[in-house]
Amino acid sequence: MPLRTASLKEKNQFTPDVIELTFETPDTFAFKAGQFITFKVTDKMPPCFRAYSISAPPRENGNQFSTCLKVIENGRGSNWLNSLKIDEKIEFMGPNGNFVFKGQKDNIIFVATGTGITPFNAMISDELKKGNKKNIKLLFGLRHISHIFYREFFENLAKQYPNFTCDITLTKPENSDWNGKVGRVTDILRSSDIDVNNTEVYICGLKVMIEEVVSILKEKGMPQENINFEKYD
Repeated sequence: MPLRTASLKEKNQFTPDVIELTFETPDTFAFKAGQFITFKVTDKMPPCFRAYSISAPPRENGNQFSTCLKVIENGRGSNWLNSLKIDEKIEFMGPNGNFVFKGQKDNIIFVATGTGITPFNAMISDELKKGNKKNIKLLFGLRHISHIFYREFFENLAKQYPNFTCDITLTKPENSDWNGKVGRVTDILRSSDIDVNNTEVYICGLKVMIEEVVSILKEKGMPQENINFEKYD
């Protein structure tokens, strides 16, 4: 696949270690919500390649894409991306990936932890803005209150679209100000009533979480074809 070029146009610091970057391409950039792009990391020789999900939905005749990522200590790709300056040019490949929305059931559940939320930010907003009337629910797991990002974005979607709900659950809220759910996403799912034959689940995050969620869903009787996931490690 040939390399394409883009330049950094915007950088948002969501938490001390989570950033969102927006790039602009010289021509139209077409992709499907849920897909990823692969950056050529040129901090040193030889270069390497790192893949990151696209975090914003497609725009008609648009030439921009965004990605949200966690800057990991000693992580070559994330630290290089974090070091980029506005208008700096980069090379990338893509879009790629088949982790896209199917919408074959009446109920849709998205389960994410950390920056596993990235492709769902694109998928959910894309489907709602296209007029999808299915029951769409997001379960977003984080550790601390200070780790929360995209909260206002999803709260605004929930106000605008009554068929969408968002639950953020924290495993270790720092103080009593938190009035949302407490516990791991797996705890919430295990105690939830799910219409397993008419529900489609999308999962994104670390391997251990995904495996546990899949196990819970199968214990509840959900068919494999209703379970979709993408692992980050």
